[in-house]
Amino acid sequence: MPDPLTAATITKAIEAVGAERSREEAQAAATGLFIRMLGPAADEIGEALRRFTEFRLRNVGRVITKAADKAGGTDHGIVNPRVAQVLLEEGSYCDDELIAEYLGGALAASRTPNGRDDRAVTWSGLVTSLSSLQVRAHFLVYREWAARLHGVPDLNLGLGAARHRAMADFEYGEFVRALVNDSDVAPQEGLPHSILGLLRVGLLDDQYAIGSRAAIGASGPEASFEKVVRVTPSVVGLELYGWAQGLPGLSVTDFLSKAKVFGDQFLPRLDKVKLPFISVSTSPSENAADS
Repeated sequence: MPDPLTAATITKAIEAVGAERSREEAQAAATGLFIRMLGPAADEIGEALRRFTEFRLRNVGRVITKAADKAGGTDHGIVNPRVAQVLLEEGSYCDDELIAEYLGGALAASRTPNGRDDRAVTWSGLVTSLSSLQVRAHFLVYREWAARLHGVPDLNLGLGAARHRAMADFEYGEFVRALVNDSDVAPQEGLPHSILGLLRVGLLDDQYAIGSRAAIGASGPEASFEKVVRVTPSVVGLELYGWAQGLPGLSVTDFLSKAKVFGDQFLPRLDKVKLPFISVSTSPSENAADS
């Protein structure tokens, strides 16, 4: 059990826990949450948190609470020390809600009986190397694939041809508005930065197009909208979505059955999305139960 000073610091880090409780109840709840999520590493992390600014404490607390939500009440498991290090040194500087969602998922998925699984280091490092716009772009497109490909028969996303079939068209205006909203970045700068950035690190396949229906139709299937953002999933991008959801090592073959929609509360689903090669009728309202 962390000492009183460490416990008080942990309470400050998770200020949302026990907002309507007494100080003693809030401290017990926050400390219990840290211990449940971090296991034996909780005391050492609590000690390190004492040096953090209010800004960094709040960010760590956000990631921990999101990890607890994604863990679904599971109490067992130990976080690898290297994963905890990424959380402290990188995650504490991330004040973006969606980045915290991704890091929380990686943290929730990293707990194992002996704490030897450090795969979340790679995924957390990848997330923190991206801009908030790039993380948002990844989330917007892969959440739609999670919804619209769910249960589609005879689609093995482990094969390049199948991933090509999963190509998606996003209506340009709706996608750009969702991408750059509250970002202080102009659409004409934010969109190429995001899509090309994901391509560079393998989070999207190189089969993509941005432009008018006439221009895109000349080199592929007819675009679904007058102006479109067309993208294709990659193996790495599919797996990262699984870690963000809290599923370690989600295989591309399991994506169709295990990937779920989440995050509607802070970033609504997109309506104007079509899969040129696959006939699906999934709308945001049809997937509300999976959120």
